[in-house]
Amino acid sequence: MLAIDRKHTAMKKAILAVTAAIACAPALGQEHSYELRLCSTTEGSVIDRTGETTILANVTRGVADSVPLGGPFDKTTFECRSVVDASKSGFSYNSRCTFVDMDGHKVIGSSVGTQQGWKWTFLGGTGKWEGIQGGGTGKSIAQYPRLSPAISASCGLATGTYSLKK
Repeated sequence: MLAIDRKHTAMKKAILAVTAAIACAPALGQEHSYELRLCSTTEGSVIDRTGETTILANVTRGVADSVPLGGPFDKTTFECRSVVDASKSGFSYNSRCTFVDMDGHKVIGSSVGTQQGWKWTFLGGTGKWEGIQGGGTGKSIAQYPRLSPAISASCGLATGTYSLKK
């Protein structure tokens, strides 16, 4: 009988330890959706060329507004640094971006994309965005005349979800 009581006590302790670990882990809050219109200019510099492939380093700077206005991430500015592989068949890229809201709080994230669109992942944030998780997708909705051979301008539409630590 004593051996059974010890097993139950050990099991109860294990269950309590797991429950305590779960309770102490940072909890995520409710998932929220967002839709943004982003407009920007991009300046590209050639890193290397070989055959039909060109490797570029791009810096993109712009602004984002929520759709409709007043939503999360409204009136933010952003900067992205990208490496782009371009050829006659299209392009692909990998970016790291920083968004700054009207209160000076930051969101950082990464994106990967092609001419068809991109996928976004939140990596972290400061202030009210601390602990942000989630992501989404986006696509270009307008191209504008080039300012120079190295500078382009465009707008995109992005949608997704995010959650914050409680």
